Amino acid sequence: MSKGQVKKLYILYILEILRRYSDQDHPLMQKEIVEIMERDFGIVCERKAVSRNVGDLQDMGYEIRHTKKKGWFLAKREFGDGELRLLIDSVMASRHIPEKQAQDLIEKLINQSSVFFKKQLRHVYNIERMERDEGNELFHTIEQISRAIEDRKKISFFYNKYGPDKQLHHTTENKHLVNPYQIVVANGRYYLIGNVNKYNNVTHFRVEKITDTEILDLDAKPLEEVEELKNGLDLPTHMAEHLYMFSGKSSMITLKVEEWGINDAIDWLGKDIEISREEDGYLVRVKANEQAIAYWAIQFGGSVEVLAPESLRQQVAERIKAINQKYER
Repeated sequence: MSKGQVKKLYILYILEILRRYSDQDHPLMQKEIVEIMERDFGIVCERKAVSRNVGDLQDMGYEIRHTKKKGWFLAKREFGDGELRLLIDSVMASRHIPEKQAQDLIEKLINQSSVFFKKQLRHVYNIERMERDEGNELFHTIEQISRAIEDRKKISFFYNKYGPDKQLHHTTENKHLVNPYQIVVANGRYYLIGNVNKYNNVTHFRVEKITDTEILDLDAKPLEEVEELKNGLDLPTHMAEHLYMFSGKSSMITLKVEEWGINDAIDWLGKDIEISREEDGYLVRVKANEQAIAYWAIQFGGSVEVLAPESLRQQVAERIKAINQKYER
């Protein structure tokens, strides 16, 4: 590469040096930038070229600030350190991203900030101690499903569940034929909202339990042909009504909630619930999946009572009775 060609690359090298080695607490002087450029890239650069190229970067919109110490630092990045910390912790909290993929993803996120940010993240090196699903196809599966959704194509896959050997096993001999509509995250897990082709309802699949995904050269069933989606997929409403991602239609449910349980009701059911004061508590009305509410009501049984519909009330009562019998032996 000629000297002239190298000079054209100065601006890229300087930007990378500022991105990697500078922040508000660690500004770089011209001399330091020149030394790092020679050390990391084997490029000899004059000091005056540094200030000229920094000025060009500022003209291009990069927020590079100069301190009283006559040093520069990159003041604004694609992600702030707080945002990166949130994303990294989210990756760590997901048990369904295999260890190697989680480590690679975290490393990519760390590299979005300076070298000084990495020193704040000693906890990420304990990732191998966390219990995680190993060797699954999560990222590839998400890519395949996303492509099928974009192209409006059917997909086929095996759905799996864990056996006593702690391994995933197919739930059916043949693959499921599914119309995919949306991938969502709920309760720290990825779910596919779709329709099994031979039925007319919505089904939720845990994405990390999907294997051998294949995009088919068949058009997906239009939303309006699925009973629950004939008016389109209103994602916020759908998620609120299916808090545990149980499948099935939603219905209007009435709950009696103690005052100290209102916080949990809003946390899980959302702010769109109707709340009215009663003498001995509060009435909460919410449109939601009955199976999800049954599960939730048992979880918060000390503060929640299902009043209607009667069939759901009886269902919860029977489950509680069955639980009691296990502990009365």
